[in-house]
Amino acid sequence: MGRVADNMTTAKAPDLYTGEPPLQSAHNTWKLVKTDLAYALGPNVHRSWTGRLHITQADESVVTLSAPTRFIASKIETQFADTVRRLWDKHDQVDPPRRLAFAANPSAAVRSTAAIPGPKAASERAAPAPALRGQPSAPISPVAATRPAPSKTSESPRDRFTFENFVVGASNELAMAVARQVASQTGTGRAPQYNPIVIHGSNGMGKTHLLYAIETAIRDANPEKRMRFISAEDFVSTFVASVRGQGREGMAAFKASLRDVDLLVIDDAHFIADKPGSQEELLHTLVSLVDSGKQILIAADRHPDKIEKASERLKSYMSSGLVCKIGAADYELRLRILDRLIARRRASGHLDLAIPQNARDHLAARMNATPRDLEGAFNQIVAQSEFLGTAITLESVQETLSDSRYMMGQRLTVDRIQRAVCEVFSVTPTDMVSKRRARIIARPRQVAMYLCKKLTKRSLPDIGRRFGGRDHTTVMHAVKRIDALRADDPSFNAQIEAVETLLKA
Repeated sequence: MGRVADNMTTAKAPDLYTGEPPLQSAHNTWKLVKTDLAYALGPNVHRSWTGRLHITQADESVVTLSAPTRFIASKIETQFADTVRRLWDKHDQVDPPRRLAFAANPSAAVRSTAAIPGPKAASERAAPAPALRGQPSAPISPVAATRPAPSKTSESPRDRFTFENFVVGASNELAMAVARQVASQTGTGRAPQYNPIVIHGSNGMGKTHLLYAIETAIRDANPEKRMRFISAEDFVSTFVASVRGQGREGMAAFKASLRDVDLLVIDDAHFIADKPGSQEELLHTLVSLVDSGKQILIAADRHPDKIEKASERLKSYMSSGLVCKIGAADYELRLRILDRLIARRRASGHLDLAIPQNARDHLAARMNATPRDLEGAFNQIVAQSEFLGTAITLESVQETLSDSRYMMGQRLTVDRIQRAVCEVFSVTPTDMVSKRRARIIARPRQVAMYLCKKLTKRSLPDIGRRFGGRDHTTVMHAVKRIDALRADDPSFNAQIEAVETLLKA
């Protein structure tokens, strides 16, 4: 391990390729590398190890990455250095790519943050991988302007999410067809056939992938078209800032930023539900765009009718165009996703990656997970094989995933039982913990308590706490009541069996 100088040199000549000072250029490259590391290693591994590296020194030939402790630095250099260097060489805009050195330096994070001068570079504005939350909204400009500055690399993290890379199955083919139509017709002058369009499904099902794919397709085919991609969180924060501090001009600019477009995309729209003022502004925006023949695409984690606290007007308007669901991936789709992950891994340089068919079949058959979770399990299996130098076999897959919360047949959780009951009885997770006592809400809640007592090892008081802070006597009453109803009402018993089947699926 080399020592890092206490005082970094700042008077370096600009890089010949980028025209930026070496330290600024290194920081911009490192942002892209970190995004790819989270994608290649999985967010948990990256967060624990490579995500703790910081640039502390850079010149025209060497960039020093420092970890907060010697142990972490040693771990990274022995297990992750090759991956870090490969991704650095991919993104570094200096030709030839600068050499990386690893060091231990507890104050690295403080110094590296303070050392970044000037405005944000274009590469810093590149969107992070969709597996990570909180991505910034696109700027108010033609789609082409949302891209980072040109570089030697052929692919940015956001570019991976194309229609060609989206694996289609019975559960998502409608959403895929709708997304392709939006991409092909936006800005053509023809009035949208369906408007607004809502795509909904649980987290990790591929909604954001389709949104990025639409953006990429429009950018490539019609770069002059204007598209605004904004998360519900950014919508609310920008709206509130405009109301509080920018006066009429600020509010007018906010409205124009959303309405002077060919396509408005709003991600995670369910987060606007408990903000009455933002709801009203969103409704006005939707009406304005529909009336002017502009396309609206909304992504949410549930059907508009099931978004709690959303106004009836907003629910009605969101549902007035086309609502399509991305459902759970079945066995065939999970198998195709695994095959695509293997092919992509090999294409990125891991040519010797081999996963026997029986291991693939087992993983696809036994994983009760979203496509994102399936990818996380795949990364875990591959990482263990690479770091330990062992072959991937059916036995190693079974061992690696033995404690996974996604494996069918493993210990059930209260959250999972609540979600299954919500799906069968058409209620919401909020209903599970609410104080409402109407039978249409109370009965499914009692079913969930009953199944938690039957299928988990949690105590009655613990179960009660997970249902809005209820006491153990409430849970006892629910168990006795559901037992009696199952014996007396065959149709009700069939509903509970449907929940049990869903939990085994």
